[in-house]
Amino acid sequence: MILVIKVNENKLHDYEFVRPIVKLLKNFKVVNYKEIEEIDLNVDKVIICGTSLKDKGYLEHLEKFSWLKNFKGKVLGICAGMQIIGLILGNELEENKKIGFIDSKYYLHSFKVKDFNDILEVKNFKGVLF
Repeated sequence: MILVIKVNENKLHDYEFVRPIVKLLKNFKVVNYKEIEEIDLNVDKVIICGTSLKDKGYLEHLEKFSWLKNFKGKVLGICAGMQIIGLILGNELEENKKIGFIDSKYYLHSFKVKDFNDILEVKNFKGVLF
């Protein structure tokens, strides 16, 4: 089973940030990040969904994701989900006004990574690929 974690505050945003993902899956469970319980984490794979740029409530509740440090399965972070993974693993967000392809460079969503290998292999964190 795949655990799909939604981090958006507004339920209407489920249609944009959660629904497209679950339409691709067969065996999944969707849980709001504030309601995750130990039993929910008894899965092999986790997808942490994204949210709108102005929706940053999840940043005030990062302790809800402390389980990521010891999770043995695979995790895919999409947008806000990747920010959460990076922050839990000790990286930091950087204010960046640029997003997308600008001046022949691709700007990744306001995220500063100390060492990208930290995200892929730290404390039994086996990567983000399914």
